[in-house]
Amino acid sequence: MVTRIIKIGGASITDKSQFEHVKLSNIDFIVDLFKNNYKNLILIHGAGSFGHHQAKEFRLNEGYITTDDYEKCRLGVCDTRRSLGHLQKYLLDAFLRAQIPVVGISPFDFLISDQFELIDETYKHLCQRLEILLSNGYVPLLHGDVLLDKTKHWRIFSGDDLLLKLAEHFHPRQCIFLTSVPGILQSNGNVIEEFYIGENKVDELKQQSTSIDVTGSMQNKVMIASDIVNKIDNCQVFIIQGVSENARQLLTSSSMDDEAFILHGSTRILKKT
Repeated sequence: MVTRIIKIGGASITDKSQFEHVKLSNIDFIVDLFKNNYKNLILIHGAGSFGHHQAKEFRLNEGYITTDDYEKCRLGVCDTRRSLGHLQKYLLDAFLRAQIPVVGISPFDFLISDQFELIDETYKHLCQRLEILLSNGYVPLLHGDVLLDKTKHWRIFSGDDLLLKLAEHFHPRQCIFLTSVPGILQSNGNVIEEFYIGENKVDELKQQSTSIDVTGSMQNKVMIASDIVNKIDNCQVFIIQGVSENARQLLTSSSMDDEAFILHGSTRILKKT
C-alpha cells in the first residue's frame, strides 16, 4: 500500500538558529516535488526552529525531573505542541494550495509510552488510522512530537524515530530523508554517495570528524537508515538535500525497480550482499 515514507527535515524548511523562523520558499519547493507524485505516500516533518527551543528549555526529552516545577514543565509541553502545530499549518497551507490532499496527524493523539517505550496497542491505533486515510486517497502528514509517558509523564518522539516505526509496519519501497545538506559529507565536502553498513562504522561517525562531517542528528539519521535497510528487504533509503534538483530527480523517477540506483550528489544507505 505505501510506496514511500518521506521525512522533511526541520532544518530544510526552517532556520534553526532563530525562534520559529520558517523558510516559505523552501516549503513551496518541496511541496512542488509531490504535485504529480503523491499516491501511497506518508510524509513526516521535523520541528526545526518550531518546538526545539521549548523542548530544550524544559528538558522534555528527559521526562519529568522531580527537581523541576511540574506546572511550568507541563505548560512547556503545551507550548512545544503549539509550536509544532504552527509549523505544520505552514506545510498544510502549501499542500492545499498545490491541491494535494494532505491531512495533518499528530502522534500525540495516538501514541503513549511507558519508561520511554511505546505501548504497542497505541501504535496499532495510529497505523490503523493511517491505513484508512491512505485507502481513501489522503496523504498523512505527521511530525516529531511530545508524547505522554505513563511513568516519566512526557517524552520527545523524533520524526526520524517515527519514520523507522512506520517503515517497519508498512514496508515501503523507499524511505527518504530530505535534509538541509546533500547527504553524509566527508571532511573535504564531498558527499559519500554509497554508505555501506558495516564498512562505514555508524558508531564511529562522531569520532571520525576528520574524515566524515556529521552532526549528532545526522548520526541518528544514519543509524535509523541502517536499521531500515537491515530490517526491510528491497527498501531503498536515501539522505538527500530537500531543496535540490537531486530531490526532484529522485521523486519523479521510476528508479525504485533498480536495485543499483545511485543518485550522484546524495547518499544511499546500502548493505553488502
